[in-house]
Amino acid sequence: MRGLFRTKSEKETLRLAEKLGRGLESGTVVALTGEIGSGKTVFIKGLSRGLGVRKQKQVKSPTFVLLHIYEGRTPIYHFDLYRLERPQELDQIGFDEFVSDPEIVSLVEWADRAPRRVPKQAIWIKMKVTGPTSREIRIEGHENRPCR
Repeated sequence: MRGLFRTKSEKETLRLAEKLGRGLESGTVVALTGEIGSGKTVFIKGLSRGLGVRKQKQVKSPTFVLLHIYEGRTPIYHFDLYRLERPQELDQIGFDEFVSDPEIVSLVEWADRAPRRVPKQAIWIKMKVTGPTSREIRIEGHENRPCR
């Protein structure tokens, strides 16, 4: 699932992400970029729903803790790099080990803050605000391919 998509509401964005999430395999890294309010966390909620996370209320941006872990059909590690000051800070939490783990799916918000730390095989989601509720979503990279 690659290409340029346009959604007109949060509900459409969730559905698009859920569809992508259903096809993700363990070992996949999804890197999200976009300005504040572009819908990265909404997209993560849809991905997690597609990955089988039942407790959707627990899916929220880990801005203050850097990482949330969710249980779905595979473990999901949700990173938020917004407050990252230096990419070296990722060493303290073992980021490289997480994003190369073949048993989990890693979702990385604000991945453009440490692009060299994101595996080359990652799926990149680039989000852009086009109106009050509309978004342009570009999906690039290796389609549903684990980062091993």
